[in-house]
Amino acid sequence: MVTGVRTRKPALSFACADHYGLALTAFEHALAAGYRRPGLVLDPVIDELIEGRFTAGFMTGQMKFLEKAARLAPFTAICAARQDLVSFERWLAKTRPDVVFTLYHEVERWLSQLGLKAGKDIGLVQYEWRADHAHWAGMDQRNDLVGEAAVDMLVAMVQHGEKGPPAWPRATLITSQWVDGRTARCMPTL
Repeated sequence: MVTGVRTRKPALSFACADHYGLALTAFEHALAAGYRRPGLVLDPVIDELIEGRFTAGFMTGQMKFLEKAARLAPFTAICAARQDLVSFERWLAKTRPDVVFTLYHEVERWLSQLGLKAGKDIGLVQYEWRADHAHWAGMDQRNDLVGEAAVDMLVAMVQHGEKGPPAWPRATLITSQWVDGRTARCMPTL
């Protein structure tokens, strides 16, 4: 049994946040708040760990709610931007997002270095909201509930005498919760 991600070799039961649903819900909240050009800043290595679920939720939101001309390519050159902001600055200038979804708190600093204020000039939404950055708007993955679900699954396995990789792995996905913050417009309740 694992928590946070799915394993394939061996395939094990797991509990984690519903990353796809999280990204799609964040997208819906942003649109409800009046944003029209959502962008995504995400390292593909991280997205690969969760089998592309962040990107899939973001892309589904684009296809479902935006005209083709308004759909923006994600910015994935995180390592390059950490060394030199030129690639991020070019992406911003080319795509002109009005809100950005990300996992990285440093994006707020990047925007500041480019003369932009998060929440005023451009919205910022954290895909993994944390209380230590409470001023951010974002999605609380409810890792406490993921942990509880993992313990429940483990207890059930012990009670049933299960050992080794299961023939039919189970998945428990936990829904994330929107948290308002100063980095994005206040989102109406959906």
